[in-house]
Amino acid sequence: MSTAEPEQPTKPGILTKRTLPIFVAFFFWGAGGGAQNLGRPLFAYSLEQNIFLVTLILAFNAVAILVASPITGFMSDRWGRKPLMITGASLRAVTAFIEMFIDSYIEFFVLEFIGGIGIAMWMTSANILIADVTDQEVRGRVVALRGMSQRLGQVAGPLMGGMLLLTFDFRAIFLFNGVTKLVTLAVALFLIGESKPKAVPKKQEAGEKKPSSISSKLAPFKTKTFLFLILATFAVSMMGQGVFATLLPLYAQDIANLSPTSIGTLLGMGGIVAVFVSFPNGMLSDKYGRKFSLVPGLFLLAGAAFLLSISENYIGILAMVLLYGLAWGMSQSTSQVYAMDLAPKEGRGAFLGVWSLFQASGGFVAPLAVGAMAQWWSFGGAFIVVAIWLGVSATLVMLFAPESRAKSKVASPPKTTP
Repeated sequence: MSTAEPEQPTKPGILTKRTLPIFVAFFFWGAGGGAQNLGRPLFAYSLEQNIFLVTLILAFNAVAILVASPITGFMSDRWGRKPLMITGASLRAVTAFIEMFIDSYIEFFVLEFIGGIGIAMWMTSANILIADVTDQEVRGRVVALRGMSQRLGQVAGPLMGGMLLLTFDFRAIFLFNGVTKLVTLAVALFLIGESKPKAVPKKQEAGEKKPSSISSKLAPFKTKTFLFLILATFAVSMMGQGVFATLLPLYAQDIANLSPTSIGTLLGMGGIVAVFVSFPNGMLSDKYGRKFSLVPGLFLLAGAAFLLSISENYIGILAMVLLYGLAWGMSQSTSQVYAMDLAPKEGRGAFLGVWSLFQASGGFVAPLAVGAMAQWWSFGGAFIVVAIWLGVSATLVMLFAPESRAKSKVASPPKTTP
């Protein structure tokens, strides 16, 4: 008597019709953003030669993200992920094009703030979409590929920006950023589908017991796991937004006398290292857990901040950038995967939106704090404070944070009767 072959479980996909357009969109998004990261502090410094005012622009850019991220999360649960991605890309494109025609610090400040709202709408809704279309078993690798796509763009962006500055001024960088955002918009419009989970039918919903209070909806935010997620996220933002994106270009220019082209090359090299690290790191986090790569990444970021504090020439800064790329590739995407793991299916947008609020708070506090220390104390002192904070955060996460990635259960195939 013959029996049917046992049905083999379907393996979750990494490169699918739903994920590939996301990778393309993030490449172009990263290219424009990478060029903007080079041009933003240098252009602001050319308008107002005050380090604190330069960091103020990035800090309030983060305020825009801080305000818009949770609102975007709640809106995405109501209206869907795609409309907010489209709106965010459009807003950042428009502000980048307008920046080509300005010549005052206040105008640049306002446009960067508005552009930050667009960044928040894009990044938050895109991250929610990725969480929607991925399974936990492969999420680390999918987010790693997303990060690799963005970092490849961030490698190309500063290199392109540095080349443009050889012939043109900073306005060419803003044009480049605007064009890349238009390409991102086209991908979102025509190649990315909606991923918002379908609403529960009213009949089924009526038969279910609804939560009786607001406290039940806030329960995911009251856990120890969420606390340590915020701790790690904030620490990563301090290094990425406070040091690498804000102070490093100024430090390299003032202390090591490097040209904008050389600085752009350095930023690109850090991105190259992060690209090569990202996917192997995603594989490890899928197999062994998120803390397995997050904790060492935080410690290495601390080491990079300390190394920068004692580096005053090209070789020292290059070594720091390479170490930073390694650490960033391990920690940044893993903290995002950690958040996606914790997000409940119902209300996922709200959860990741609130998490993005805390991520943006790091981007707000860090530039202001390190900028103030660099302006009125020293660059080196600011970098050492960041290194200490990262080291403490890594230790606390290592000792007390729970693991979010459950070990894979390999089911044995059902027995068949001959």
